[in-house]
Amino acid sequence: MVDEDYRDIARQAVRHLYVMTGRAFQYSLTEDIDLNADEYEYVLTTAEIGFYRQVQSDVNRIVGYSTDAMTITNADKPYANLSQTIAELLNRQRILYYKMVRFTLL
Repeated sequence: MVDEDYRDIARQAVRHLYVMTGRAFQYSLTEDIDLNADEYEYVLTTAEIGFYRQVQSDVNRIVGYSTDAMTITNADKPYANLSQTIAELLNRQRILYYKMVRFTLL
């Protein structure tokens, strides 16, 4: 991944925040935004989820492969807990969302 990939993940996380909090019409790529602490945490968690999903996608492509000289299997062993990490982050994201009661009580 390069710097632009990380920026895209962050932009998608901010857009996700705006959509989930019912403010999609306020989202703009051209304006600077100020986030409250809980919104900031939500965006960071969403960005982490996006990053780990990208890693998971990349790992899924290389789990096993063959060349003329050898066959590689179980290349995903270092990433065996990736699904658990994503599940924990999704749970944290849900908790953060429900703590932003100004959006959940609408």
